[in-house]
Amino acid sequence: MSSVGFGAHHEWGTLREVVIGISPAEDFVIFEEESMRWMAGDVRDFCHRNAGRRLIDIDPDWAKRCEKQVDVLADLVAREGVVVHRPERLRDPERTFLAPNGEGAQLFPRDGMIVIADHVIDASLRLLCRQRERYGLRPIIQQMVQQRSARWSSVPLGSPGCVDGPFLEGGDVMLNGREIYVAISGCASDLAGVDWLQALLGDGYRVLAVAMKSNVLHLDCCLSLVKPGLLIWCPEKFVDGLPTALRDWDKIAVSAAEANLLATNALILEPGRAIVDSGNPRARSISTA
Repeated sequence: MSSVGFGAHHEWGTLREVVIGISPAEDFVIFEEESMRWMAGDVRDFCHRNAGRRLIDIDPDWAKRCEKQVDVLADLVAREGVVVHRPERLRDPERTFLAPNGEGAQLFPRDGMIVIADHVIDASLRLLCRQRERYGLRPIIQQMVQQRSARWSSVPLGSPGCVDGPFLEGGDVMLNGREIYVAISGCASDLAGVDWLQALLGDGYRVLAVAMKSNVLHLDCCLSLVKPGLLIWCPEKFVDGLPTALRDWDKIAVSAAEANLLATNALILEPGRAIVDSGNPRARSISTA
């Protein structure tokens, strides 16, 4: 799910405020970069053939469906009584910062904007073309600083070669009170990002690296903390299993195929109640159980 909440301490709880991405059909530009090994083969081939081209010029229906889907999600969440923020569309030269053709989209603000308690963090994303997403999120962060006294920090940008970090992406960061989990797979966040976050939060928090298989993009692609004591996970995507504090929780295991269909990637509305992707029937049944 393409969202991030303000004032968060856990992945569950009653959602009151959220940022949901945007995908204007004419803005979505296909990208291809070295770290994209999490993508399925057919998708990677599509990106290779069409890198730098607008999706609307290749498949207008697909581009318009992306735009509509995220707008419908925003409307659905707003009907639940949640305050919904949306990023601003990027303007030149923001659109071409580290992305000469305006590659990418603004679909996934959870990755670019990390919220932990009163900290609001500009993330450092491994994909070059996603670094500029911070500019569309910045007005929301500035509002949080001015109205809520949020503490605003920015992770230093990683190297343009996407090898030397720090890299820290919101999809890898999962909150369990004073224990913070950060996935490490080589696709997104890295150990330098873990160290940076620990230094920012201080001794009151434990920031723990969680080893993932090398083709896993983010932690939320294989783990969801649904409510206290209950999680959904994909064991096949972990190297050393769950963090110690989660090992006694009740667990619902899903296959890699289900996880690839977003079985663990949910927007928690309140403990035990979530919005999940409609393409995964078992995830729907879990979220309403």
